[in-house]
Amino acid sequence: MKRENLFRAIADIDDRFITEAIRYAPPSASGSSGRIVHLNKKKIISFALAAVLLLALGVTAFAVFSTYSTRVPEPEETFRIRWEENASGYIDWSDAKLAVTFSETAESKEIEFRPGWLPEELASLKTDTWIDRLTAEQFADKYPDMTASQPLLIETYSMSMFNDGGALLLLYYTPEDIIEEHWDENDVDVMRFHCTEILEANAYAPERKLEQDIILMSNSEEGWVVRLCGEIGMDKLIRVAKNLEIRETGNVLTYDDFESHYTFMDGGVG
Repeated sequence: MKRENLFRAIADIDDRFITEAIRYAPPSASGSSGRIVHLNKKKIISFALAAVLLLALGVTAFAVFSTYSTRVPEPEETFRIRWEENASGYIDWSDAKLAVTFSETAESKEIEFRPGWLPEELASLKTDTWIDRLTAEQFADKYPDMTASQPLLIETYSMSMFNDGGALLLLYYTPEDIIEEHWDENDVDVMRFHCTEILEANAYAPERKLEQDIILMSNSEEGWVVRLCGEIGMDKLIRVAKNLEIRETGNVLTYDDFESHYTFMDGGVG
């Protein structure tokens, strides 16, 4: 792990881990596999405390948290996103609500997946075919309380796409507390959170609150990311994620294989 990434990870550690590290400071520990990131809180940790944490938790404990880095962009910061509806093929987007970046990865192994479990309402989407995208918007009528017409969306990405400042962006929705953990299923580092968007009232409709859950699963050694999002609820979304079958296609992708190095992870339709 790069030194700057290590200290960035240390700066993001939940206060509970800091307290426990100082209290017990064991010579080695397996460490907890999860943490919560409160986006509205900033911490400054001294190098002395960082050293205590390293001794207490061990460098390996930080590997769980090294895959992802998050920040809230300034409202005026712009990102060029591939957008085929525009004549230029791109759109410059500002006022993003969250930017997620990844460890620098020279090569990414391309993957595809098959759902091993889906809610009963979406069971007809199960397939023996390996795919890189699944959408369930056609089943929105099965969820009467749905606000954004997307029960479940699954897509794959390559980490190498996001090198050199590239990022996965949350454009419309505002995230709540972000949970980071490691799952033995598919040996992935995980970031998950609930998020909301407020649609202001107008002459045709009252104010509306849109909600969805998002899970990012990544394997930094192989260089791939899977995004799951939708409105089936976090518990069901986790079950879908943990039961995904994932395999490599045999293709290897690098930064230069991608025209755009930003894309959005809001769970829309279409």
